[in-house]
Amino acid sequence: MGATKRILVVDDEKGIRFLLSEALLREGFEVTLARDGQESLERLEKADFDLVITDINMPRLDGIEMLKSMKKIGRKEKVIIMTGNPSELGLPDKEMPHIASKLLKPFGIDNLLSAVIAAMGSREVPHKSEYWHAATA
Repeated sequence: MGATKRILVVDDEKGIRFLLSEALLREGFEVTLARDGQESLERLEKADFDLVITDINMPRLDGIEMLKSMKKIGRKEKVIIMTGNPSELGLPDKEMPHIASKLLKPFGIDNLLSAVIAAMGSREVPHKSEYWHAATA
């Protein structure tokens, strides 16, 4: 396998950040966390990522404004957006470049990993864990 894939997880809910981080770490990804869109832009200034997973509704700078800022500064990371509001899944993709997938909360870990695999362009998770398969079955 090549270099470890780096993922930035952005969500204002600590529990969501923790669960996503743990799931992705178990599968062999390197994970960086941010509490909102503003903090994610600060992380993006310091490092490159293969994928950004972000909530839409957050304080300070929401996911939509974060994506617009990413576009303005020329960031090309693929993005998975998450939301608890089904109407937000219909947001026009042209306003949000590089959207690889949209997930409606709550979603299962298998749904997350499938979206990550598709976004990364690989067919398999680096280290598929028996734990997550059993926990989501």
